[in-house]
Amino acid sequence: MSPMPRPCRIDGCPDAAARHKTACHRHRTRIRRYGDPHFTTWTVADETDIQIAVARRELPPGMTRLERRLVGEQLTRRGASATEIARIAGVTPRTVVRWRTTERKAA
Repeated sequence: MSPMPRPCRIDGCPDAAARHKTACHRHRTRIRRYGDPHFTTWTVADETDIQIAVARRELPPGMTRLERRLVGEQLTRRGASATEIARIAGVTPRTVVRWRTTERKAA
């Protein structure tokens, strides 16, 4: 009979720890990449970077996915086309259309 897997050491994580480790694969990856087990690119947004990107109409390096989306939403409010927003945010125009549709449904 094999031993029960050890739980992940991160509070609230239902996953088992990786073999011979104390954290699950997801949290080990986040710790290795970002130094924070709870960091995701959808939870951190720097308002200053967003304002700079909207004003200059170009992205500073290292923007998270959330920041790109927020730039797209602000440019939409300013009347920019989906093609222009896609060029600025580094996504496809179809992605911008999906962002807009999601925002309309939420409102």
